[in-house]
Amino acid sequence: MSIAQHAERILAAWNVADPEKFETELENALHCCQKRASSSIFELEQRELLESVVEQLRGDKTVSDSGRKSSAQGLSAGFALLQHLSHRVAA
Repeated sequence: MSIAQHAERILAAWNVADPEKFETELENALHCCQKRASSSIFELEQRELLESVVEQLRGDKTVSDSGRKSSAQGLSAGFALLQHLSHRVAA
């Protein structure tokens, strides 16, 4: 599965508000990033970006009240990057 497909599936799981599916898609994307060899520098950079976003999204579930504002900004940035990776950027 491509990076774009993983990003799309994470966004789709988020949009239907299914926590189990969301966690599964995060796990699948992380597994893909860690296992699959990159064929180009561009793909390597996309894979590293997806891995970083997934780790950020997984970490934001345990944020304290003091970190909630930065967490909201991080979520917003993470989802914007997923949209970019999925090629679903609004024109």
